[in-house]
Amino acid sequence: MPVEIIAEIANAHQGDPRTAAALAERAFAAGADAVKFQIYYADELLVERHPRFAHFSDQAFDAETWAELIPAVTEKGPVYCDVFGPRALATALAHGTAGVKVHSSDTGNMTLLHQVADTGCRAFLSAGGTTARELHRAIDVFAERGFRPVLLHGFQSYPTQVEASNLARLAWLGETFGNVADIGYADHVAGDDPFAHILPAMALGYGIRVIEKHVTCDRSAQGVDYYSSIDVETLSTFIETMRQAESAIGDVSGHFVSSERTYRDSIKKHFVAASDLPAGHVLEAKDMDMKRVPDVTGDAVALEMLTGRALLRDVPIEHRLTRTDVACRVWALPVARSASSRLPGKALLDVAGMPALGHMFERLKRIEMIDRIVFCTTDLDEDDVLADLAQQYFIPCYRGPVDDVLARMLGAMTDGDADVVLRVTGDDILIDRDYVARAVEHHLQTNAEYTDLKALPSGTEVEVFDADLLRDIGRMRSDGDGTEYLTNYVTENSDQFRIAQAPVDPRHARDWRLTLDTSEDYAVICKLLEAMRAGGKALEYDMDDIVEFFEAHPEILEINAGVRQRQKPICVETRLDWDRLTGP
Repeated sequence: MPVEIIAEIANAHQGDPRTAAALAERAFAAGADAVKFQIYYADELLVERHPRFAHFSDQAFDAETWAELIPAVTEKGPVYCDVFGPRALATALAHGTAGVKVHSSDTGNMTLLHQVADTGCRAFLSAGGTTARELHRAIDVFAERGFRPVLLHGFQSYPTQVEASNLARLAWLGETFGNVADIGYADHVAGDDPFAHILPAMALGYGIRVIEKHVTCDRSAQGVDYYSSIDVETLSTFIETMRQAESAIGDVSGHFVSSERTYRDSIKKHFVAASDLPAGHVLEAKDMDMKRVPDVTGDAVALEMLTGRALLRDVPIEHRLTRTDVACRVWALPVARSASSRLPGKALLDVAGMPALGHMFERLKRIEMIDRIVFCTTDLDEDDVLADLAQQYFIPCYRGPVDDVLARMLGAMTDGDADVVLRVTGDDILIDRDYVARAVEHHLQTNAEYTDLKALPSGTEVEVFDADLLRDIGRMRSDGDGTEYLTNYVTENSDQFRIAQAPVDPRHARDWRLTLDTSEDYAVICKLLEAMRAGGKALEYDMDDIVEFFEAHPEILEINAGVRQRQKPICVETRLDWDRLTGP
């Protein structure tokens, strides 16, 4: 979301409502997202003996003026208001303000803060000259009501010196309050200083969501509030600078923009054969050179994925070596547990003469490229029966934490040398042998770290992971309890991983629900597998057979057509801590 730029008019209107309206109109024409006025009444701002009492009395608009000004300006765009007391707040609210700001003067004014929070409107809190304890107390007033105020760093020293701007405090504000408030920057350096443009652009790098910038009609006139103001006629230039700075900063959630990815693909070197090499030759580092190769995208294969492995075929000099050229160890890790709120005991339900999980085991055992199968279940007593079932099918079992699926998978891999891992969920018992081979081949050919078959009907696909990717995610994850949704750890950090989609024939790309999660799903799967058994293909059916069956019997797909797929929990944290990759 672009940073919101607020043109702060303050007292630059010199006490003239027509000037205030003209300034606001010009600010919106220049591209400001909102304008802000200061509403105050001298007798609720300061005591009568204050030396500035007369000044503020002369500058203040009466309630009738605000009643005309705010609605008129609101027709051009959002109007925010500084409020300096309950009467000022009431005036702002009565005439349609889009939000209010509580000045540093009132950060400790709990009465006013509660009144502002009770309105439910957008709120800004000045953090200038405000202690951490004061900010905590003020923010708590809004947090109790479920609102996120905007904290605005900056203070006015007529003008504020560049060296006093302390932009580093933005980082502290974000770290301390970013979970309950948005952070913004209110700039107050001299309007004719080059840093009047530079400092707000620098502040963008701290992830601010709001910039407040003072504007005036004519700085040279040196009127009220001119010190920190830029001429409104230069506001469009200021805004253009901020937008360009935003585009330069980019999206903090990723490291690559599309043009950088294109650049990366064009300049990365790949391993090529240094000479003609025969099938069976065990590759060493001296057998390979690294060179740029045309019409190739993606990263080079890691050296350790090639060295020490025998070539599967003859390769000519300068052949780009991929993981399909050497032997690769493929493991399948089916994952299941007994607990199910929608279909209890589903793993043991009979499907065409055998338990559903046993059907999956037999389908996996028929895939020749799989070197090893390890069943992953929990260490709960209720899952003893699943571990026993795996033993009946001569499949080793690893048992681990209930909620941490990845920990179970990593535990299953500790005593082996897997290169590629097939993740198969217990609900997807109709996995297809040919598509598993296709996915692994595509994964190796493209040097991917994660490959999916999502275009296939649910219940028939697998996911392909590099074993090293799973190990890295295991080290970097911040939330292990969410790894039931392991795919999200990859897709939500997609700029950092090599992701591929294996090709699926258009005939097989169907939006059919063939997963086993409800009684309706069970009915659909039973009808399919009974038909396969009757046709002599109890375990040997393929995607053509599945498609032909449902094309001939579309009414069966209506049985579970109304079942809604479960949504992932809102609280799954897929952020990865990259520092852990270099840890002990």
